[in-house]
Amino acid sequence: MMEIEKLNSADKSRVKLEIKQVLVSYLAIVLVLSIVIAAAIIFIQKNARIPIEKSTAITVLLLAAVLGFAAFLLHAIKDYVMDLKSDSKRIYSGQITDKPTTTNWGWHGNPGADSNSQPKLVEYFLVIDNQRVNVEEGVYNSFEIGERVSLHSTTQSKTLLGVTKELRAGNKAQA
Repeated sequence: MMEIEKLNSADKSRVKLEIKQVLVSYLAIVLVLSIVIAAAIIFIQKNARIPIEKSTAITVLLLAAVLGFAAFLLHAIKDYVMDLKSDSKRIYSGQITDKPTTTNWGWHGNPGADSNSQPKLVEYFLVIDNQRVNVEEGVYNSFEIGERVSLHSTTQSKTLLGVTKELRAGNKAQA
């Protein structure tokens, strides 16, 4: 069963945090882009056979890079912004049918290293009806197979806002 509700202030804060995380994660791209632009500017300044004036070429290069990156960032956060504008979230009700985990072992680089020193990432999932959702360990441990829960997610970006336990007669407890 699917319902639509308004975003509360905690949900809006979560979406804003997602926007900040996307923007910060793309800072590495800005660094690489800066290096490439600096190399192109050095090439333009050193090359005497450019058909246009050097300052014009540098200006066009910088303008294209800035506008291109701005368009990329707007595309990256558009779903989150639309979530804030729509001010609504989806609530999907269902029953937990499985609780799988996945362990990913990182590559250590030392083939002789023992398993205790290997990086390990455990991912926790709840399967609600046919929908598999990645959750934190605390949320994973607070539910059992067979329980009825509600998944709260945004409408556009599908960001998981929370999982609530359905009690009796529509009462819900936040987990």
